[in-house]
Amino acid sequence: MTKKINLKYILILFIAVLLSCFFHEFAHWITGELLGNKMSMSFNGASPISGEYKHKWNANIITISAPIFTILQAIVFYFIVNKTKNINLYPFLFFPFVYRFFAGIANVFGPNDEGRFGMSFGLGLYTVSILFSSLLLFLIIKFSIKNKIGLKFNVITFFLCAISLLLIVFMDQYFKIKIIR
Repeated sequence: MTKKINLKYILILFIAVLLSCFFHEFAHWITGELLGNKMSMSFNGASPISGEYKHKWNANIITISAPIFTILQAIVFYFIVNKTKNINLYPFLFFPFVYRFFAGIANVFGPNDEGRFGMSFGLGLYTVSILFSSLLLFLIIKFSIKNKIGLKFNVITFFLCAISLLLIVFMDQYFKIKIIR
């Protein structure tokens, strides 16, 4: 497995971040719709159009659906990248960690997915974020050891993922483009 960060890797990484964000929010949206809520969606958010869910219990299911999807993405790509040995697919495994790690930190500004879910079950603001981020980090460490991915490669990938995520969040906030209304 050739471990080079080149333009192709960076482009695929950005696509991985964009698709991961899209499908994360799509998981919220589709879950809400399946539960009978009319939902809207952007690259960094999904919410009921009316401002509230049809039933209070919908909130927890809709909230946790996307982080679970993101974990499933990482698990699937853990096996795909191990099987194919295609390092260009590594961002699809790596980004879910970055995504949920920063979501956990963002709980400081207000509860997000894992924070809201944890608080609704009396687990606190950070417990679920720490558990999910730890699981995702475990997959990266296990993959990195098995495939001899060095710290430098992972640190650069982390920063590229973080920059790409910040760009998507900024674009979402600035342009306020609704993907699905």
